[in-house]
Amino acid sequence: MEKSSPLGRTSIAETCKEESPLLPFVKQEPEPREQSPPSVLDKLQTIWLVTRNDLKSIVFPETAFGICSALSGPILTSNRSPQPMIILGRLPLVLLWTWLNVLIFDLANQRLPNSIIEDSINKSWRPIPSGRLSAAQARRLLLGNIPLVFLVTFYIGGMEETVAMFVLTWMYNDLGGADESYIVRNLINALGFVCYSSGATRVACGYGHCFLNDEAYQWLAIIGGIVFSTLQAQDMADQEGDRARGRGTLPLVHGDWIARWTIAVPVMFWTVACLLFWELGLYAWILPTCLGCLVAFRTLVYRSVDGDKLTWYCWNFWITSLYLLPLVKYYGLRL
Repeated sequence: MEKSSPLGRTSIAETCKEESPLLPFVKQEPEPREQSPPSVLDKLQTIWLVTRNDLKSIVFPETAFGICSALSGPILTSNRSPQPMIILGRLPLVLLWTWLNVLIFDLANQRLPNSIIEDSINKSWRPIPSGRLSAAQARRLLLGNIPLVFLVTFYIGGMEETVAMFVLTWMYNDLGGADESYIVRNLINALGFVCYSSGATRVACGYGHCFLNDEAYQWLAIIGGIVFSTLQAQDMADQEGDRARGRGTLPLVHGDWIARWTIAVPVMFWTVACLLFWELGLYAWILPTCLGCLVAFRTLVYRSVDGDKLTWYCWNFWITSLYLLPLVKYYGLRL
């Protein structure tokens, strides 16, 4: 009989006992003492910690993508006259849609033995390595949340993208698509970002109110290309944990210095390519170009773990600035 409640604290050794005999370097901890059931606030904090790391890279940027794309009206959608107040009123739904899909991915990922190895090194504050949650409890949460997320997205929109991300999550985590080849890993991530972007836009537009046009699909393809060719920026700070779990990321396969150039050069290329794609004036070049130069510069110069973590934050601001370009185009045409 377990001594911890469904979202109570457990040891790392106990967490991994029923999942895998891995983690040989994890210290065996004594059995936890009897604890009172966690409060609702404690449970909510546990769920928040599951998704915390992806708020900056997926939830907030992809919510911005959806809202800005819907506000751009005929630039990306069939809506000829977007109503800003109506679209902004859907912001909570877009946030909810994006966060729920991130929750499914993170639960599926963080429950796996190899992920626990990595997180115990790179992100020890996460619920499983910190003992707030066991792998078995995460699996049960995943089982309960998959049908819930499906029903929510069926109601608010973006269901097709959600189902596609269920498949990508399975490929990435359970089939090991993230571990064997950085090319496969970046490809799955790129497709995931495309799904997030498309789904967030559909929810922001309103379920059944409009559809994406041909230019939107071209823009989504460009976003996929950006993610595929630059997402290794997030791997630079995680090399120790990735090495421990045997993940073949680009910096571990080809070396740190080569990996940095594979980030810096594409970042500058995509910055210029996106601005040319939207045929924007010089004023629109300022923010994306400054952020792109900052990411490229920091990637090549600041090579510590802390430096790479801050550079990853800059990458997220940079790609978000690109997400704004269709909106800049729309209001530029209306001036």
